[in-house]
Amino acid sequence: MADVTARLEAVCARLEALAGSIAAGGGAASSAGAAGDQPKFVEVYEEFLAEEVKAFVAATQAIPGCVELKIDSMAKTLYTEIGVVMKMAAACKKPDTQTLMAKMKAVTDLFPLAEKAAFKRGDYNKHATAFKEMLAMVNFLFVPKPRGFAEESYTTPDTYLNQILVKAKKMDDDSKAKNREFVKSAKAVGIKLKDYIKEFHAAEVSWNKKGGDVKSWTPGASAAPAPAAGAPPPPPAGPGLPPPPTNFNYDPAPKKAAPGGMAAVFAQISAGSDQCESAEAGGATAAFKLKKVTKEMKKAMKKQPGLKPKEKKEKKKPKKFAAKKKVVKPPSLEFRQGTWWVENQVENKEVTGVELKHNVYIYNANRVTITIPGKIKSISVDKCTRATIIFDQVISTFELVGCESCKVFCRQAVPSVAIDKSKGTQLNLSESAAENPPDIVTSNISETNVVLPGANPDKDDPIEIPLPEQYITKIAGKNGAWNTDTTMVTHGG
Repeated sequence: MADVTARLEAVCARLEALAGSIAAGGGAASSAGAAGDQPKFVEVYEEFLAEEVKAFVAATQAIPGCVELKIDSMAKTLYTEIGVVMKMAAACKKPDTQTLMAKMKAVTDLFPLAEKAAFKRGDYNKHATAFKEMLAMVNFLFVPKPRGFAEESYTTPDTYLNQILVKAKKMDDDSKAKNREFVKSAKAVGIKLKDYIKEFHAAEVSWNKKGGDVKSWTPGASAAPAPAAGAPPPPPAGPGLPPPPTNFNYDPAPKKAAPGGMAAVFAQISAGSDQCESAEAGGATAAFKLKKVTKEMKKAMKKQPGLKPKEKKEKKKPKKFAAKKKVVKPPSLEFRQGTWWVENQVENKEVTGVELKHNVYIYNANRVTITIPGKIKSISVDKCTRATIIFDQVISTFELVGCESCKVFCRQAVPSVAIDKSKGTQLNLSESAAENPPDIVTSNISETNVVLPGANPDKDDPIEIPLPEQYITKIAGKNGAWNTDTTMVTHGG
């Protein structure tokens, strides 16, 4: 008895020592992790606050109408709170959406205020609307792929910022300068924030996977570390373990339980019963007079169609149609039969070696810049997205078909431009190209503009002229002598 008690007390002492060492090691690790410099993405965002955001707030405060709409204070709150989330991400694990929204209540409260300011009529309605679009960039904290969201969203305020520039032309010099500074600083904020997201939070916000819980985090304090997995605390000290039982001679075989349920049924079948047969049968069981099914009986059953069991029809599984994989073709640039074929480009490209009799065909260019120096016969652009085409001079025609959000720059001259089934096209003509402006033929277009130089290109902003998308046709005449008169639809006073 004494030997058994001594051995158990020794094992207990070893377990207590092991639990203490694990707890001490976990505490040291957590304290070591808490100490450290803040990551680079926090420092870069603080530089963004000190430069671009500060300049935008100053430009907003210089316009009394913007101060009246509280655009300056809303901008301060927006970008400061994003900086708080960046510090939170450096110290904490990724929280759920509801927890993060609760932490950003100051930003969520800005949305109805910005909406109200944007719908308020006045001379500074466009300023408030542009800031409302800038406010939407905060959603990069919640979307699954912030990089793509930032690239699509950072230019959204440009429509209203350009309208501010157009309206500022009719103002005095001081107001014109203030509004231009507002537009310049707002665009700088959007570009810088987009580049920041692409560099540090491309796939998702860089939360600290080994950090603590967001709910216990406050600005200026490190998050509470996650509880370390370790051994349970040792038991309290006592006079000793109770003595083991003295009776070690026990029967390991379990006692048989009284038959019940199905066991009772089988027991009754096996035992003789008065209910089954008479005593003359010698105490037969319930299985008495049961016949064995022979092979001949089985064959006879198969020959009788009424006795055949019905076969279960297997349900046809619906056919799964595999989604067609998008084939990504490699980029190519080659010269065949008098034409330069520029296809599937994913990087900026310059087509060198072109001659006067050559043609250029650009296909499926996506977010790239294609430059064509020198004189050339014609240029065709087909099914391109967000591409920029720069050329010197075209002798015949420049054609754009099935494109989206493309920009075209003519440096010298082009006699004819054809735009078909495209939207978001911007045709830019230089000063020399505007001296002999081209004939522009359009069909099935939308959001298409021509940009021309101002009266003084060095000082004045370029002039943007939209091309018509809608027309009114009036039918006139009588007695079979019918004719139509078609005019474009214009909006505005």
